[in-house]
Amino acid sequence: LSINYRNTAQIVKFAWDFYQTHSSLKKKVVTREFEGEIIAPQSTRRRGVDPAILKAESFFKEAAIVAKQIRKLHEQMNIPLSEMLILYRVKRTYNMSYIDVLQRALKDEGLPFYWLTENSDSKRNFVKEQETVKISTIDSSKGLDFQAVFIVNVDNMPFALEEDKEREAALLYIGMNRAKEYLCLSYSGESEFTVYFDKILEERQTLRQTEKHSG
Repeated sequence: LSINYRNTAQIVKFAWDFYQTHSSLKKKVVTREFEGEIIAPQSTRRRGVDPAILKAESFFKEAAIVAKQIRKLHEQMNIPLSEMLILYRVKRTYNMSYIDVLQRALKDEGLPFYWLTENSDSKRNFVKEQETVKISTIDSSKGLDFQAVFIVNVDNMPFALEEDKEREAALLYIGMNRAKEYLCLSYSGESEFTVYFDKILEERQTLRQTEKHSG
């Protein structure tokens, strides 16, 4: 069972590097809640594209870009809408309803969606095969897998009201591992986690410039 068949090598490495950097537990998982979910990945047979990191000026722009990317994957890569998942950490804060902005952006792109974690009924009536983009909290995504996963509003992690930073790192790690082929993390603010992803963006930029000059 140590071989990972679900995700591509790029997604496995990306998620594990993040977890190793932000977890004080490393390979030991203490909380029962995540037992079996966080196991050091041994190997994976499938290769794919690098996970995308998207930094936007505002959550409105972030949501609009995510919706456009979903439509692009659907139209150009033939990925069914039923294989697309958007994950969020918090539904709203005192000054922003992330879920409303997200739903409006999907409507603007003409994309049907199903808010899986709206209430207990929506959870109970969830049908993965339904041709809609699914929207869920990261918490409720355990055990699910989709071809393309978009984790939005990463700047709300680690969540300010959550004292257990360890749990936040584990949550984001689990969210990333829901993606079988395409993973995109997006944010428009700053947090301890986004600073880490900013560094990856910079490294990628430097690498591209080096390759450009050497090529």
